[in-house]
Amino acid sequence: MGQSLSSPVAIFIYRRGILAAGVMEVIRRAKPSRLWIIADGPKGSWEEEGVKDCRQRVESGIDWSCEIRKVYSPTNLGLRQRMETGLDAVFSQEEQAILLEEDCSPTEDFFPFCEDLLDRYRPEANVGGISGNCFLPVSAGIHTDYFFSRYLHIWGWATWARAWREYDRTRWSWPDKGFRHFFPGAREDETRYWNRVYARVVSGEIDTWDYRWVADLWRRGMVSITPSQNLALNLGFGPGATNTKDQDVETGVERNKRLHPPYRGPDTIRPDEALDRAVFENHFLRTEGRLGLIPRLLRSLHKRLGRS
Repeated sequence: MGQSLSSPVAIFIYRRGILAAGVMEVIRRAKPSRLWIIADGPKGSWEEEGVKDCRQRVESGIDWSCEIRKVYSPTNLGLRQRMETGLDAVFSQEEQAILLEEDCSPTEDFFPFCEDLLDRYRPEANVGGISGNCFLPVSAGIHTDYFFSRYLHIWGWATWARAWREYDRTRWSWPDKGFRHFFPGAREDETRYWNRVYARVVSGEIDTWDYRWVADLWRRGMVSITPSQNLALNLGFGPGATNTKDQDVETGVERNKRLHPPYRGPDTIRPDEALDRAVFENHFLRTEGRLGLIPRLLRSLHKRLGRS
């Protein structure tokens, strides 16, 4: 991959050692100068072996010269608390970082993309994060290497301390007006979708960190960067997952070409409403199983024809 990354990388792990080892193989090729390992602890004795194995696999994958910082919990904090406290630890000492979980496998283009745009948009206070994920359909009309979005996808992502430190999760709430509090012109189906999701977050049925974090970016009027090609895959769907246990879920990943610098971006920093709409239909509705028959058939046809 060329020279080592100057940006620190943090990998968040739990007990799926084989998946974590695969992510470490890609990190090893990128050779970050500083690596954070954030590990949750076992829920009980039945998980101790898996947790230990996962940590050992990650540590044994470090065969380059780098500074290693471990944040290991002896007991189980749970996904939300482990992610939030782990990010607190990272951004108490780092101004920016590239972030991966044990089941999120990046391509070789992921790290240079994140590093370049972390440096480029560091001074832009209204840019909240950089995603490695692209859920645009192959038919989407995009002529740049990335676009600005209301959505921050976190299956491989990056951000700055300036964005994370401003997130006060102790005061988090969902507004009475719901999704249209943030986006007054949002379509009815999108409004219903997000109000339904966040009702489950508020009730505690969904107890995770990422929905809260993204809603806080919306509250602050921040945008995120999405690449025009997908640079990271979530390989963790299935029985061992914390949330998405359906291993056959369709995520809408269709764009898998290479992405090389110099990266061309939009002239202005504002969400692309048309592309965000395409992501909503191709990813969020599809993941929920609500994509209509005609769009499903068109997506399937594009996939069979190998268009990308």
